[in-house]
Amino acid sequence: MWDVHVPPGNMAYFRSLWNRRDYMMYSASNELQSRQMTSVLGNLWHLLNPLLQIGVYFLVFGVVLGVNRGENYFAFLSIGIFVFGFTQRSTMSGASSITNNKGLLNAFAFPRALLPVTSTLTEAMATLSPVVVIYVVAIASGIPPSARWLALVPLLALQLVFNFGCALLAARATNSVRDLTQVLPFVFRILLYVSGVLFDVRLYAEDKGYEWLFQLNPIYCIVSLARWSILGGDFGAKSLAVFLLWTIVAAVGGLVWFRAGEGSYGRE
Repeated sequence: MWDVHVPPGNMAYFRSLWNRRDYMMYSASNELQSRQMTSVLGNLWHLLNPLLQIGVYFLVFGVVLGVNRGENYFAFLSIGIFVFGFTQRSTMSGASSITNNKGLLNAFAFPRALLPVTSTLTEAMATLSPVVVIYVVAIASGIPPSARWLALVPLLALQLVFNFGCALLAARATNSVRDLTQVLPFVFRILLYVSGVLFDVRLYAEDKGYEWLFQLNPIYCIVSLARWSILGGDFGAKSLAVFLLWTIVAAVGGLVWFRAGEGSYGRE
């Protein structure tokens, strides 16, 4: 019997989560299907939503404002918006995973991390269609296919682990301060503009010597790595190292901090 007031050791906790992996996959798939059933266009929204976002930002920043675009700006923008959106949606979904399931928490005994992990898996499944969009946009932009494109898969898997950590951190923080759900959209709006999603940081920051500030931003790092996998250029070894460090900190720190409040979820 699972006792949320006396959580087991880490290994037992992981085993408990692993033993519920079928439930997590089923729950994530079911949530995704319910989203599709409640919308007229269903599966098409997973393709149309990122395309509409790309179109709007391309019109505003690429055409109206005339941002220094470099080559293949449409593909450049597509990758940035997709990768940024993956972390944004995972964190936002994780933030409400505890507060939106108070009845479930009070009715059943299970490892509470199951909820933010499942919500992150749901967002991961929802990203499968946009991944196809990225490859289609790249080909349409005249970028020749390369074996390097396969690197996008492990990069997104690494991002998934990072997103797990972000979801766990956001879940406990929001459980303590409910108003954070209203603040997070503004936080991500700021991150959108400081993570090089809409413009090539190197065109503005490299000459002035402060590109290293962007290198401290994990979202900038994973966006840069994803762009390298599709667009080519120099491999960002420093970006990979920084993002690996952020992933470890987010995943381990998120799990430890989340577990510290295990007995309070659903009761605050």
